[in-house]
Formats: sequence, structure tokens, C-alpha cells
Amino acid sequence: MDMRSKANRRGRNGRPPRRLLEGTVRVGAAAASLLRPFDAESALRRLGGWMYAAAMINAQAVAATPLRLYARRGVGRRLAATRAVDRQRRRWLGGDGPLRPSRCVVEKIAQLGEDFEEVASPHPALMLLRSANAWQSGYELTVLRMLYLQVTGNAYLHPAIDEALGVPGDLWLLPSQWTRVIPSRTRLADGYLYGLGGADTVRFEPEEIIHLRLPNPSSLHYGRGRAEAVWTALGLSEAKRRMDVAKFENHARPDFLLVVRSGASAETLDRFEKQIDAKLRGARNAGKFLTITGDVSATPMNLPVEQIGDPTRVTEEIAAGFGVPVGKLLSQDPVRANAEAADAWWLRDTVLPYCRLDEEMLNERLLPLFGVEGELVLAYDNPVPANRDFDLRRRIGLVRAGIMTVNEARAEEG
Repeated sequence: MDMRSKANRRGRNGRPPRRLLEGTVRVGAAAASLLRPFDAESALRRLGGWMYAAAMINAQAVAATPLRLYARRGVGRRLAATRAVDRQRRRWLGGDGPLRPSRCVVEKIAQLGEDFEEVASPHPALMLLRSANAWQSGYELTVLRMLYLQVTGNAYLHPAIDEALGVPGDLWLLPSQWTRVIPSRTRLADGYLYGLGGADTVRFEPEEIIHLRLPNPSSLHYGRGRAEAVWTALGLSEAKRRMDVAKFENHARPDFLLVVRSGASAETLDRFEKQIDAKLRGARNAGKFLTITGDVSATPMNLPVEQIGDPTRVTEEIAAGFGVPVGKLLSQDPVRANAEAADAWWLRDTVLPYCRLDEEMLNERLLPLFGVEGELVLAYDNPVPANRDFDLRRRIGLVRAGIMTVNEARAEEG
């Protein structure tokens, strides 16, 4: 069934589609065990500490990268105001360099040729992406989309069609932990189920959902998130934190063995233990001392230092799993050159691939809903900063060799 003919659509009226609300009538689940196999709901409940820090660094970087709309000259002017595209951005969009946007963008730009320009607001596609719905801004929706993608491996967008205009009026994000794919024997998916199960579950047709997923060699239907890749490290981190809290609150292990040399009855020893426990247990009693009479000596236990969940190793594993330099989490590298080099590879190897995935799905699934297929292209700017020294030396060499004129070099410099 065509998405535009579906009933129960909501435009920009301040409320999400009724089916989204129906799927979340009940919220709540039991706490996950540390040894429990990975599942999306457990992963999102565990979204805290180093995992939250790493995932937010990536999500905010993608959301802060400008997403622009381009159109063939003439077509863009009929839709909204336009502006020229500088040479450096043209080279990026055309894939003319060591870094390039998604293959979808490069192919669409090649179809437009040299005769294209940037579309400015108030084009409906740009307005939708910048103010997704009445409750969320475009920035917030992008951050959430990237968080779900990293933690669960999947993000589900639902464009709600404005019946009066026939184009998407709102863009909603379905929580990944409550969304399931309906497998099919004839195609990849028969649709999507959203909800906690039972009567509250609602169904969406395949064309109603834009499904972003990270590569997963174990499944054709679901992506494999970064959290799943470091699930063991996350369990160790949480186990270590719980153990530290237990030791802090309850003093979970004895540091000393009290030896009573005189013959004391079991009742006397039990009363002695309770007195020590009442006076010394808990954070408020830290540092207090105990005075006793009698023939009692204290022997240190000399227990080994625990290596389970070593904080440094766990942090490094989580940072590597999420593709974030560990220095960005710990702020431990005071050398500026090292920090800049780490930022460069992070933007190139982590942020740029997320931008490629996002823009590819938006071009393939969202833009056609505006009825101008083949004439519009959505593309992120290059998130990796240019090496200005290298570019300057390159332009000087091209001008000296007669390959580039001085005016062309000036235009490229901007």
C-alpha cells in the first residue's frame, strides 16, 4: 500500500501519529543481569558512563556537520532560494579527492553535472530536517538517531505524511528497543512491529520506515551496534563499579583477621563481631578506631588487588569499540599535535562513515517522498578539516606548472 494513501496521518499539529503513542502505553522492564546476552533494551538501560560519553561525542559530531540540499540549476530556483557552490565543495561532492561523500551522492552529483547549486530554506525537505516535528528539533533527532544506531545497531525513522500537502510534514524516530522487523519469504521484510507486545503493538508497512543499520555479518534484518561489540567490557565495567560501591558502603571484604587468644565462647565472639560491625561499617564510620580490652591481635589479610574490570583497560576497549580516541574521553594528552592527529583520524574513520550512511538513506528513502526524484541531492559537508598547508603547497605547484591559473587558485582558496 502506498504510504501517501495510508489513513491516520498527522501533519505538523504538535502530536505524534496515534500509532506511535499506542505502541508505548506501558513502559518498564526488569533490570538486566551483567551476564545476560546482548539485547537492545539492556544496552540502552546501560547507556551511561564511558559508553554514554563515547556515543555522545560521535552523535554530536554528526549532528553538528552541515547537511545541505543541492539541485539542478533552474529546478532549485523554482523551489526555493539558491546560492552558488564554491570550487572546493564541488570537488568534495564529486568525489575528487582522497575523501569523498557516499557513493549515492557522488553518482547523483555526476547526473546533475556542473550545473547545480545549493538550495536554501524554505524548501520543505530542509525545513523537515531542521525542525523534525513539534516536539524535537532536527539537531536533537539526529543526535538520538546516532545514539540508537551506535548502541543498538539500528535506527528507525517514520516520515508522517501531511495529507494536505502530500509530502512529509513530520519526521519521527521509533525507539529501537521496541521496534522489530517482520521477516518475509519473498522479500527482505514484510513490515515493522512497534510496541511492547500484545494489543499495544502496531504495524508499519516497509515503505513507512526508513531503517538505518550498521553492518552485521550475523543478520540480514538487524544491525550490529558498537555496544554489542564491547558488551563484555561494559559488563566488566559495571561489575567493577558495583563491587567498588559495595566495598565503599558495606566494606565487602575483611582487611584484617582478629585473633582472640583467650578462650572465648561462640556467643562472646558473635557479640564482639556485632559491636565492630555497628561501629565501623559504612562510609560515615570510615577512619574511626576501636579500643578493646583483652588478648586480641589484628592480622592483615594482604589480599591481592583485583584485576577484574581494570578501569584503564575497560575505558580503552570502549573507546576503541566506539571509534573515539581515548584522549577525548580522559583528556590525558597535553600535546596539541597528538590531539589534532587523533581528531583527524576520528573524524575520518568514525564521523565520516556515519555521515555517509545517514545521507545515503535520506537520499534513497526520504527525498523521493517530495516528488522531485533525480533533481535533488542531500549531502553532508566534509567533517574532516582541510590540511591548509598541503592545499597551499598543491596550489603553488599547480600554478607554477601552468596547470592552474592564479585566478583559479584564488577561487579555490575562496
